[in-house]
Amino acid sequence: MMMVKTSLTAALLSVAVIVDQSQAFVPPRTTSIAIEGHASSHETCLLNQRRNDDDGEAILSSQRRHVLQSTAALALAGFSSLPAFADEVAEAVAAPPVVVPMKSFVDNAKPSLFSLDVPQRFFSIRRSAKGDLPDEKTGKGRRGGTIFTAGDMAKAEVIAVERFPVKAMLEDEGYQPSGDLTTIAALGDPVAVATLLIRRREKDKPGTQNSAVLDRNSVVVSPDTKTMTFTFRQEINVQKPELLLEEIGVSELFRTTVAKATLSSNDGQMMAAFASALDQDFNGPDGVALQKAIDSFIATDQATS
Repeated sequence: MMMVKTSLTAALLSVAVIVDQSQAFVPPRTTSIAIEGHASSHETCLLNQRRNDDDGEAILSSQRRHVLQSTAALALAGFSSLPAFADEVAEAVAAPPVVVPMKSFVDNAKPSLFSLDVPQRFFSIRRSAKGDLPDEKTGKGRRGGTIFTAGDMAKAEVIAVERFPVKAMLEDEGYQPSGDLTTIAALGDPVAVATLLIRRREKDKPGTQNSAVLDRNSVVVSPDTKTMTFTFRQEINVQKPELLLEEIGVSELFRTTVAKATLSSNDGQMMAAFASALDQDFNGPDGVALQKAIDSFIATDQATS
């Protein structure tokens, strides 16, 4: 805004200098001595020339006033628009970030298995029907290992909580587990564990998504080595990319998922929370809310409950 003011002031000063220089220019007067009492033709010409000079000065003065008035009007118009421009800039800078309201969900099953925060607008479903719940020994059910779902179907945003035996997860991958299975470190390399969890989820959720790609740098294990977080991304098959481009401005769709897996229930079960959204939503306030949901996820310690 200061630069705009400076530019307008400089322009005004430049015009003023030009006008001032124009004031210094006066057409040369023709001088002569006339004989008193005799109005010769030569004297008449001189008088006419003097009147013409005076008229020329009047015209120049009028032109200078017009230039100055036009310049002043332009400057005032520019300065009058500055407050509105400043307000727009201030509004853009001072606008607070959009925050998605959250609500708490505490599992009301007996026993209570977990708690987490979800966006207020999300629907929430805690599976309770016998066939919907995963088997305690195999971790399988009509809906895989999912025991809780929340989401916004209009935006294809989903939060899911899964529960399954650690031993069954390893056996499904061809391992023969033995010994201590109570920490992530005991299960193996964290990146390998995250890959197993993603692969298990893909088996339970077949559909139009391609294989997920784990962000290896996102894998983080908690200090007590009972919990890990990670992120992965999947490309979604699009049947008519040209129509998608016309409708929403992109020809490809990707889904980003943030996850937390924990053994802190201390009952031989792995509990994992997954929150996902399409990239165009995940990269905005919704992505921040989904990350908050995962950060808030806590598995209830069944050994003390």
